[in-house]
This record gives sequence, structure tokens and C-alpha cells, in this order.
Amino acid sequence: MQIEKNKEYHFNNDQFLWRYMDLHRLIYFLNSENIFFSPLNSFFDPLEGITEKHLQDKEFVEALDLQKEKEEGLPKQSKQELMEEKEEIKERFKSGLEEIQKTYFASCWYLGVRESLAMWDTYSNKDSVAMKFNPKELCNTIIDSCRRFDSKDFDLMVHGKVEYFKVSPFDPKDEGLKKAGHRFKGFLKDLSYKHEEEFRFLAVQNNNEKTYSFFELSLDNLQDLDFRIVTHPYMEPWKHNNIYNILKTKGLESKLTRSEIPTRRQVFDTP
Repeated sequence: MQIEKNKEYHFNNDQFLWRYMDLHRLIYFLNSENIFFSPLNSFFDPLEGITEKHLQDKEFVEALDLQKEKEEGLPKQSKQELMEEKEEIKERFKSGLEEIQKTYFASCWYLGVRESLAMWDTYSNKDSVAMKFNPKELCNTIIDSCRRFDSKDFDLMVHGKVEYFKVSPFDPKDEGLKKAGHRFKGFLKDLSYKHEEEFRFLAVQNNNEKTYSFFELSLDNLQDLDFRIVTHPYMEPWKHNNIYNILKTKGLESKLTRSEIPTRRQVFDTP
């Protein structure tokens, strides 16, 4: 498998890569020792994988709609020709984005110094955990695994930071987007997702005749990796102990730690 960076990036010494997940995802990870990748069409954001070209097409169609609503004069082309062009562009936008979302599989991580309460609230519940990895080690581990991976249907893995611009609604005057210099699809999102501070690994399927519901990448021995499993700040103590006992069967109990986000009970010593 070929490995590429979307664009250059660096990690600060105090940063970590976090993955917030429910208990079933954790158990699956422990049993399989695999990193799980989901297709972009399974994500909440309908514009996953969008490119600047897609945005320009979308802007053109919306401009025609607005022009029609205001009953302003149309360009020299006939109304029929413009409508045909509009439908062609709409179909190209839709089919192109659908194809990207079907064949791009992402493993998404939060890049941050500390836990994110917003991420706990969005992607978990009180029974959930977050995996906390040394970012350089996780990248090196995944890259090494990709180099060993051999598949005729997946031949590219791209990694890098997601960048956030004025995508929806699209601002064609956004200078940052014009200068972004993205080499690959899947690293552009709207500013409304900025709180996710996302770092991605993207596995790209080259054979679109087959349909995959997920992609997996095997890691090395988990005991040798530098990571922690952090339990939700409001997880009940007995549930934390359950996870400890599960990890103990794998020799990973030393990886477990409690959240550092204080609860009202901890601060005010209330039941």
C-alpha cells in the first residue's frame, strides 16, 4: 500500500491523538487489535470528501437558482441551455461526491492537548472511553502496518490534519481555502466542525466495482504501544472496574486511567 501525506504537518510535544468510542468499539479493538475505518458515506456530514471543484459547481447551480428567483436577465445562452447545464452540473456534483464517499474510508482522531468535553458529549455516553495515543507513534505504527498490507482493492493510505473553511455556505472569496494546497480529497470540512480538530487516516479503495462496509488495519502488539484508555468523567466506579478486569485478561490493565475532567461530585464532595 502506498502511503502519502495530504500536506506537511507537525505535532507539538504536548499533543495527543484521541479516539472517543463506546464500550462495544473498545471491546472490538481489544479483541481484533485492528484500527477500524468507516466509509465517508456513513458520517453525519453530507459534504464529506468535498473538493474546491465541487464547491465551485455547487456555487454555479445556486447562483442560477438565485437568478431565477429574482427574475433577473439570464446570460446570452437560452434558458433551456442553462437549465440543461445546471442539471448536468448537479448530477456531476452528486455522483462525484457519492463516489468519493463510497470509496474513501476514514479513521478519525481528535488532536488535542487535553480531553475535550465537547467530544465526550458528541461521540460518547457515560459508559464510554477515549483512547489516547502518542501521535508520532500511532502514525508510525499505522504507516508500518500499511506497508505490510497487501490488497488489490486498497492501494493508498493518506494521512493529515483536516482543515476548516467556509464550505457551507461556500465563500468563494475565502483566501485560506484558495491557498490550502490539499493534495487529496477528504481533508476539507466546514468551519462548523472546527471543534473536532480532526486528524485523519484515509484508506482509498481503487476498485469501485466492489462495495465495502468498512476497512481494517492490523496493529502490532498492543502491549508495546504508548497509549491510554480513559474512562468517561461520569462513569460509575464499578463500571470502571469492569473495564479494568477486561483489560487485565489482555495484560493491558496498566493502560487504564480515569478522566481528568472534574465532576460536581468531586469538586463539592456531594453524593
